Amino acid sequence: MISTVWRLLTRQIDTNPAQDDAVLREACTQARYGSDDGPARAALAATRGDHDRRARYVRVLAESTAGGLGSRIDRTTGRVDTTAAWTDRWAARTPTNPDAQLVRARSLMARAWEVRGGDWAATVRPEQWAEFGRLLHLAEQVNDVAMRLAPEDPTPWAIRLDLMVDQSAPPEDVEETWRELIRRDPWHREGHVQKLTYHCRKWGGSHEAMFGFARSVAATAPAGSPLHVLPVRAAAEWALWEQERETPGATAEEIGQRWQQDPVLQSDLDNALEQWFRQPAGRHADWLNDLNFLAYGLARTGRDADAAPVFASIGRYVTGVPWAWWGDTRGDAAFIRARRRARAASSRA
Repeated sequence: MISTVWRLLTRQIDTNPAQDDAVLREACTQARYGSDDGPARAALAATRGDHDRRARYVRVLAESTAGGLGSRIDRTTGRVDTTAAWTDRWAARTPTNPDAQLVRARSLMARAWEVRGGDWAATVRPEQWAEFGRLLHLAEQVNDVAMRLAPEDPTPWAIRLDLMVDQSAPPEDVEETWRELIRRDPWHREGHVQKLTYHCRKWGGSHEAMFGFARSVAATAPAGSPLHVLPVRAAAEWALWEQERETPGATAEEIGQRWQQDPVLQSDLDNALEQWFRQPAGRHADWLNDLNFLAYGLARTGRDADAAPVFASIGRYVTGVPWAWWGDTRGDAAFIRARRRARAASSRA
């Protein structure tokens, strides 16, 4: 009976990274399973000039290679075949196409992380680190080609910033890349998310630097900008570190209570609601991803009534992160529980 109910509940969610974008979903499906990269090429070409959508399409198309032929480790060499994925073949066919090089660079990063795994660094084996490093180095080389082919596009600079986080690059190199990125697009959403990650404690930063960056950006971002969600992302990172590393004996509920009782963290949630969610600016490319972070923050701090309209906007499109940070491996259960509480709070209001 319980398993039947759970199957019915999970049918009400959708974890596809393309979410409700029918064009992107079809492009990923055709490229990965239909051996036709034409829809992907057309979809990505249409994003030129729309920086946030371009960053999203590059990321999601690249992630479609994970788990496929191009991410399997050869048992003889101990390496991933970097010629087998559709992104590898596209880039080889069109070496002067910046779109192809961007997606391949991102694809190599996705495959590197598949080799490494998402656990804490102490659990990664030496051979995993070696292949992780090799794939990231190759991704860096491919991304440099994309930079030369499209010098005014901020997308490869955001990818370079992500690579620098993964490779623990020197701070001065990170800051130089950051300056180049925001020169091309001062409010580049994905670039700001990568810079926030760079400041996270789990990547050698600190809570102070992370929150300082997030709040300084939110303080100057225009109304309706998704960058108002950055401090909420920072709080989610803080909560993860606290429950996994700083105070591993603490329950998720105890961390949530600390989040709830901190007036500054609550102010960050209020700001995201007022300056982003309730603004009439309309959807941006990664709207659903940012909604999931906002709903997560509200749910973890017991603000179920505030979370109800956010969940309504999310619909069925749940993201693994940050919901898996609540203790559930995939995040499905945490999302469903939180959504149920929010709906109950809304019905009582």
